[in-house]
Amino acid sequence: MKKILFFDATNQWILAEAYHFNSNEELQLIASYSGIHPRESSQRLIQELQNLLKEANWKTPDLIASALGPGSFTGLRIAVATARNLAQLWRIPALGFDSLNVYTSHYFQEVGDPVVVAIEAKQKKIYFGMEDRRGFFGSIDVKPDDILERIPEDRLQAYLTSQKYSDNPEFFSGNPIFEELPSSSAILNQNLSQVKEALEFPDRFPYWKLVPNYVRGTYVDEKSTV
Repeated sequence: MKKILFFDATNQWILAEAYHFNSNEELQLIASYSGIHPRESSQRLIQELQNLLKEANWKTPDLIASALGPGSFTGLRIAVATARNLAQLWRIPALGFDSLNVYTSHYFQEVGDPVVVAIEAKQKKIYFGMEDRRGFFGSIDVKPDDILERIPEDRLQAYLTSQKYSDNPEFFSGNPIFEELPSSSAILNQNLSQVKEALEFPDRFPYWKLVPNYVRGTYVDEKSTV
């Protein structure tokens, strides 16, 4: 029985989940935490991970999986630095996933229809991701009015009929993400072969390969969308 620790602090929430990966190569969720903590990830992430390990009755996991962004500039640095530091300290492999892919995978699994996730990105833009039966499309740093120009023609119908999720529905209309925070179950199950490889060949997945997915090269004041 292998132990997998996932966490995400790249946006306004903290997600932390502990899984067993059993002999049948199935994931079993044994402990989880999710909460909304804007601008608090530096104080709360380690605390919540400690609580999760205690609840799971683990000293250390066998694999770390972390969201890498896009998202808050500070959140990305904290999430990736924490994943790298813990993987190095515990001498275990580390996997990283696009944050929007984590979210779209969850909502797509929940509703079974095309989904769009929009994270407010300041500068009157969003970080945009979409998932349908063909898989994930994103991550894009884009103004909402320019989305149609960025989507391939063969996926426009999926976008137009998609269920939309947003962390700021007043800026980009959609179901509020805060009312149903995502889980990592879908993205991990989509990547079971990679999970298995990381557990069997940990040297192929060193901590230093985790890199923040900034998407945008420069950032501005995060206090407004202007």
